[in-house]
Amino acid sequence: MSVGIYAVKPAFQRLLQPVARRLAAGGVGADALTWAGLAFSSVAGAGFWLGRDGAVWLLAVPSAALLRTAANALDGLVAVQAGSSHPRGEVFNEVSDRVGDTVIFLPVMAVAGVPDPLVAASLSCALITSFLGNAAKAAGGSRIYAGVMGKPDRMFVLGLGALVAFVADDHAAVIEWSLWVVLVGSLATFLVRVRLVRKTLP
Repeated sequence: MSVGIYAVKPAFQRLLQPVARRLAAGGVGADALTWAGLAFSSVAGAGFWLGRDGAVWLLAVPSAALLRTAANALDGLVAVQAGSSHPRGEVFNEVSDRVGDTVIFLPVMAVAGVPDPLVAASLSCALITSFLGNAAKAAGGSRIYAGVMGKPDRMFVLGLGALVAFVADDHAAVIEWSLWVVLVGSLATFLVRVRLVRKTLP
């Protein structure tokens, strides 16, 4: 069972279907969209780095996080539309997702007042939780998306946190709280996925 933003993924995909058809008809490949998602991740990370003192650059984070989420959804839709799905593309997609998370989270360490161990812990939990979802599929089960803190949820929390941080008196405190939400949510999601692995895999 999908929880969090993944619960509305089918509706989000239906909304993007016309865009996917146009991109596929125009010859835009799924891998190009995966690259675009990684580029948007880099923009979000740059927003945190350049806006580490609360500057207007923080406003780049929510828009880039949303575009990353859209690109990550479109690459799969375009692959289906064009009939171009292939195992290497799936590996590229999964690896780029993990790289994307890394380039978004690590620059937050530049924000004075945000504890580095908190950044490291939230990123580590997010990566391990994502790995667990993929490991279940590699073991012969289905890819697990269940839990309150999947990739789209992380992007929503960090994007909203950056937006609020820009207008807040203490931008570092808002970003720190965003990381705590990601950390606690990722831990809860990890436990949900462990339970599903135990339940569905022999």
